[in-house]
Amino acid sequence: MSVTRKELKQQAREAMRAARPAPFWIGVLMLVITLALTLLQQSLSGELAAYRVMLEGALHGQIVYAEPVPKGGAIGWALELAMKVMSAVMTVGFVIYTLRVWRREKASAGNLFDGFAVFFRALWIRVLPAVFLFLWSLVYAIPAMAGSMLIGWKALVIALPLIIPAIMAAYAYRLAPYIMLDRPDLGCLQCVLMSRELMRGHKGELFVLELSFLGWALLCVIVPVGGILLMAWLNVYMNVTCAGFYEAVGAERVRPEPSPGPEPPAW
Repeated sequence: MSVTRKELKQQAREAMRAARPAPFWIGVLMLVITLALTLLQQSLSGELAAYRVMLEGALHGQIVYAEPVPKGGAIGWALELAMKVMSAVMTVGFVIYTLRVWRREKASAGNLFDGFAVFFRALWIRVLPAVFLFLWSLVYAIPAMAGSMLIGWKALVIALPLIIPAIMAAYAYRLAPYIMLDRPDLGCLQCVLMSRELMRGHKGELFVLELSFLGWALLCVIVPVGGILLMAWLNVYMNVTCAGFYEAVGAERVRPEPSPGPEPPAW
């Protein structure tokens, strides 16, 4: 990578200071929307009611397990799925916003909803990596389950290193949404594969970069007042830095070369 972690984070803060409206308020809006969608989804799935029953039991010193009961049958299931889809597309909109902030382009709250303008591509670019990660998880789960019948807990210890390829795969696909935005001419599968190529040799760098925000994340949990607001700011800060990471590791290789202009007439 051509820049250090410290330089990336410093440039991200400078880009955020230059952005108008202030990214903090966009982070608050994104947090509110995310929480609202999550609460609606958990309410429809019955998880919210189950959590309430278990919490009440814990307050009375009892260990209670409550099975989530979906509400509304097929309609409730469809609405729950719609909440998940909206959340996935909004995530792409947030990527659009943070990438524009990093590039010092005009960025606003409206960018959060820009993912709906490319709805199917935005949804597919979220689904494809999840499918690949599921397949990687099978690489870990199947040997563990098969081996556990033979050697018990030792199988889990043997299969544990197989988690590492799954984690590496997750980082390999992280740049796919950025590539999709810069290359609308490419299919989502091509964007995922290109992300894997760009991240070759850089997955550890992104892992350490994200790990460097751990102190801020712990502060969000520890601070009783303002922790949620700090989380909103941190979410923007981390994602703007990630946009800078994308620029550093190969955005120039992603963007198509400008087509040459017409040749001058021969006189």
